[in-house]
Amino acid sequence: MRSVGCGPDVVEMFGPVLKRLPIWVTLDDSDERLPRLLGLLKQHGVKWSEFRRDRYTDDELEAARLIFMDVHDAMDGIFAGPRVGTRYDMSEACSSCGSGARQTSAMFVDGERLQSLEGKRAAPTWYHDILVDEKLAGALADSGATGLSFRGVFAAFEKRAQFQLPWQQLYATHTLPRMSPRSTGIDLPQPCPCGRSCFGTFWEIPPRLAYRASDLADACDVNVTWEWFGYVKFNGDVSDSVLAYPWFLVTPKVWRIFRDAGVTGFDWMPIRVVEE
Repeated sequence: MRSVGCGPDVVEMFGPVLKRLPIWVTLDDSDERLPRLLGLLKQHGVKWSEFRRDRYTDDELEAARLIFMDVHDAMDGIFAGPRVGTRYDMSEACSSCGSGARQTSAMFVDGERLQSLEGKRAAPTWYHDILVDEKLAGALADSGATGLSFRGVFAAFEKRAQFQLPWQQLYATHTLPRMSPRSTGIDLPQPCPCGRSCFGTFWEIPPRLAYRASDLADACDVNVTWEWFGYVKFNGDVSDSVLAYPWFLVTPKVWRIFRDAGVTGFDWMPIRVVEE
């Protein structure tokens, strides 16, 4: 990597996975090192995958109506959700995929993986719930952000008592209408009959969300999408399920609080407002 000018500023190495050593290189598509890196990989017969995402300036984010709060790497977060003990009301959820499930308890996280939270102000769960430390939760509460409530976070263990952590789960009370069909970079490989879940994204195509101006009239500072994303495994037993999840869309006011707290681990993408 150093031979093409790629050092620790753009290279991140992870522990061995299936006898491989994953390496993540982040470069702007106009960076002169990018063609040199691709040439080096081709020269040595190395296979790679490309993951493309848009990056925006602070001025662009300040001017946005809403900002998509994209989890950069959910596996860098903590395992949590129904299989750890979090409870849900399924009375209005889809019977096929579970989308529309309403959380009714605190968020329970895997107590054996608490190191995933160390040194962080905010972190995702593996299923894109958003957790913040108590100080950041206080700043959000003091801001008067609308559409936001909090749930406690508890560490769960298989053979010993649960205990509450000094963290809070962000919980959005407002769901937006469906996205505009002019949104791009959204994949729906195996749609559920309900039409609400199993959405995904492409590695090579950045998601660019669009909403009709009329559908944002009642938007709050914190919102979630009507659409639910990610892998689903649901057979009616919530405790053994993998549920899809909605995305968080927030106003610049909320983004500024995260930025000023030095939070990393999220990509921030302004939505487009369209007239239809």
